[in-house]
Amino acid sequence: MSPAANASPESFMQASPSSATALPWLSDAAAFEKQKTADWVRALRETGAEQFSQTGLPTLSWEGWQHTNLRPLANIRFHYATDAVKFDANKLPQKLVEESARVVLVNGQYQPHLSAVPAGVTVMGLMEAVEKKIEGLEEYIVSIGDLRAAPFKALNTAYLRDGIVLKVEDNVDVEKPLEVLFYNVGAADNAPAIYPRLLYWLGENSGLTLLEQHRGEGVYLANLYTGMVLERASRFRFYKFEEESAAAYHFSFSALQQKKDSVFEGVSYAAGGRLAREEYQNQLLDSGILSSISGVYLLKDQQSHDFTILMDHFEPNGKSVQHFRGVIDDQARAVFQGKIHVRRSAQKADGNQSSHALLLSDQAEASFKPELEIYADDVKCGHGATSGRLDETALFYLRSRGIPEAEAKAMLIQSFLNTTLEQISFAPVKEVFLGRIRSWLAQ
Repeated sequence: MSPAANASPESFMQASPSSATALPWLSDAAAFEKQKTADWVRALRETGAEQFSQTGLPTLSWEGWQHTNLRPLANIRFHYATDAVKFDANKLPQKLVEESARVVLVNGQYQPHLSAVPAGVTVMGLMEAVEKKIEGLEEYIVSIGDLRAAPFKALNTAYLRDGIVLKVEDNVDVEKPLEVLFYNVGAADNAPAIYPRLLYWLGENSGLTLLEQHRGEGVYLANLYTGMVLERASRFRFYKFEEESAAAYHFSFSALQQKKDSVFEGVSYAAGGRLAREEYQNQLLDSGILSSISGVYLLKDQQSHDFTILMDHFEPNGKSVQHFRGVIDDQARAVFQGKIHVRRSAQKADGNQSSHALLLSDQAEASFKPELEIYADDVKCGHGATSGRLDETALFYLRSRGIPEAEAKAMLIQSFLNTTLEQISFAPVKEVFLGRIRSWLAQ
């Protein structure tokens, strides 16, 4: 039975009819036919290709994709290459936090000579991990769910090769933060398709602060699948900075599995790319779990960014938080689709979600779709969503005190976003967020 055959009937993404437009996206997968690898990797690639060939990319008629138009992708021919990528290491951006260790991937390919990891952490390329038969790797890589309901995940699976496995040992609390830099290089006449598969694996009673930085130059498609596994009583602070090239396309799917008494703090900053979608599916598999995912987005021009979140409560006494705030200017569009799913066994679940947007122009758009699906009796869940303009009364008050209009607007916007920044427990990262916001407002 293929992995896709185990699709969950409770998936809130719906499948699409078969599509011939899928075939050009799979043409480069032939490069894998002569490569030797584990049987389960080959089977997984075949499953991904088969499922994507039946669906193609989502259209506006798909449930969950009504507000994210993928038509611009049809005008570009993206190519996947197995050759080592050529790049100028001097163009790599500075670390987000100076004292952090760093792992570097360029066009999805792990660069060990540019990487350094702290004690207690092991990092290796995905195919190296396969060759070494890392115990438990196959279980977490194969657990991919319904590929027909997630075409970008299926496409990533068809090109399963690049990426890393990052594992923290049991009972290790990593003192310094670790940055994972994704730097992508593309051009209009040679636009690469990049398909990294990642596994962040925290051992029992371990702790890690991880910063993901996504940067690049030119035209490219970044399609990431990240598995996150938090063993019992582990603690994971995950901060993502999506600042792709203005001509880039970014699609990421993160599948989080949390075990008993684990804590996840995730915060995303989104200001890059022409078109982006970040999807998170957090599974609270046991009792006593805290799972939080927040985000700040700053969009302008014709940018489009979609956050799609599922918090799935399996057992009692779990708490989940979704908290997003953003600013939208020009003809940009933001989408938030958040769902809290509480199973019958998850009594005393506590789930909260909120999404709020500031619209700075008449053509800016914000689309929200909050959902609650609750089968337990004793729960505390709620959601809220608003969009609107700057408070003209507050703006008038600040200007009446001699503050220039641009500065007054910036003060109000930063105050609006500060509520989300309060979700950040690591002070150096909070300063990075503040710096990014101030820089965007100054422009």
